[in-house]
Amino acid sequence: MKVKRLIRISYFTMLTVIGALASYRCEPFPITLQAFFAVLSGLVLGGADGAASQILYIALGLAGLPVFAYGGGYKYVAEPTFGYLVGMAAGSFVAGISIRRFKTINAGKVFGAGLAGLTAVYLAGSVYQVLMFIFDRGYSIRDAFETLECVPIAFAVQVVLLLIVAFIYPKVKTMIGSMNREEFKDNGLPQSG
Repeated sequence: MKVKRLIRISYFTMLTVIGALASYRCEPFPITLQAFFAVLSGLVLGGADGAASQILYIALGLAGLPVFAYGGGYKYVAEPTFGYLVGMAAGSFVAGISIRRFKTINAGKVFGAGLAGLTAVYLAGSVYQVLMFIFDRGYSIRDAFETLECVPIAFAVQVVLLLIVAFIYPKVKTMIGSMNREEFKDNGLPQSG
């Protein structure tokens, strides 16, 4: 693996850590920017490298570094929000492979690929959260589903940010691509057009 590629992966791992710090308390869990940076990693790096950045993030947290919204450590697997972390790796991969299918990109394609990635994040996270509340914490099915009340708010925040990026992304990609077109061809990522 090239050093530049590893550096790009680590940048998005770091952005996801920062995304965990940018949080707004919404009971029972905070709304963070982690999912946004996870999907962005897939859009920029591609599916495999984007997912690698999120897997590295999860590994750092499970190893004990306090990079998650509520700290870190291997016991975090039992937290109801752990499913969102797994979903971030999946969402990054989905966004990356979705954008890669296009020969040219525009705002609509970027938004669609990002939306597919966000949907994967929130679907995996919501299912895990409900199951953890039912089977680990003994909630009724109804009460477990009530814990998802902040999910639509969090999803909407991420969608707005994604919409902003969707309009900026093709322009930035064209600007960078004209400076270093050969490198983008090496990554197999689509060109703006």
